Amino acid sequence: MTMRAVPDGNGGFRHVPTPFVPQIVPKGGKKKKVVVPDPIITNGEAAAEQLRLLVEALERLHEEKAGIADDISDKLAEAKSNGYDTKAIRAMLTLRRQEKHHRDEFEGILETYKIALGLA
Repeated sequence: MTMRAVPDGNGGFRHVPTPFVPQIVPKGGKKKKVVVPDPIITNGEAAAEQLRLLVEALERLHEEKAGIADDISDKLAEAKSNGYDTKAIRAMLTLRRQEKHHRDEFEGILETYKIALGLA
């Protein structure tokens, strides 16, 4: 069961179960298959050129991504050499990416679970 945050009227939130919403299946229970024509066969050389350009652009992006991952590793190594806990830094990065109300909701659920398990 999933939980959702609902405003409690006092500027905070309370957690309530999310209601179950059944899937609607069309009569007969079967979906129609859609046939998509092959762009290489229908467009010939233009589609092949477009595909080649897309693949080359994706290759460049993957190279840039690898370079950025290396830069991130270097910064974390620098932080570790200065005595910082890299696991905590990664957790802080995750928290900073979240919006405040999502953080608050998660922390409320986490606190509830801690109490239920006797960890708080």
